[in-house]
Amino acid sequence: MHKTVLITGGTRGIGKALVQHYCNHGYKVIATGSSEQSMENSRIAFEDVRWLVCNLKCVVSIEKFAMALGDQPLHMVIHNAGVQQSRDLFVAGDETIDIEDETMINFTGPIMLTRLLFDNVQRVSGTWVFVTSGLAIAPKQSSPIYCANKAGLRAFCKSFNGQIKLHNSDIKVCEAIMPLVDTDMTQGRGKGKISPQQAAQEIFDGAAKGKKEIHIGKIRILMKIRSLFPNLIENIMLKA
Repeated sequence: MHKTVLITGGTRGIGKALVQHYCNHGYKVIATGSSEQSMENSRIAFEDVRWLVCNLKCVVSIEKFAMALGDQPLHMVIHNAGVQQSRDLFVAGDETIDIEDETMINFTGPIMLTRLLFDNVQRVSGTWVFVTSGLAIAPKQSSPIYCANKAGLRAFCKSFNGQIKLHNSDIKVCEAIMPLVDTDMTQGRGKGKISPQQAAQEIFDGAAKGKKEIHIGKIRILMKIRSLFPNLIENIMLKA
């Protein structure tokens, strides 16, 4: 029997690369987009994938999505969807994404979805993967809400793993910590980006091993420096 993986935000970037990767490895893939329109091209490119709308900034959409899945066993859920809005609290800027929506998509939505799909994963002793960021560890000043959202999700993963141990459960929770990845979200930002395909491969490998933390790309270097000089990276990033 083929294992089933659910990937949120599967229409582009890391999510699209994950969809391709898990299809290539024989998984039954369910993937989401924020609207029917956003999934049009993806339906054509990945005909064997079950595409469903799940707009993470809308509670009703999240609940409808969970109802559509019913009691579908999920061997893995990858909370990949995310957005980042640059924001200077000292300047009244023209922001495309407001604080509430950014927080719903990055933090509250994934947690709600985890609660709603908990039994789907637990009944097959599956794996939860939460995509966070190095910015959860060393935040930058230009995206305070995004950094806070990812830091919150990182804390959620740690608490979730604590409960798994408490209840002697066989499910696994993995935090995939991202460096700068070459996606639409990071256009015009930074250098030395890794490809979405590399990120997908490393998520796949780490999740298969059930790693509590999957250090993607340069995150491995960040974690080593942080262990030696706890405040160095954070001080650098606060100037970014």
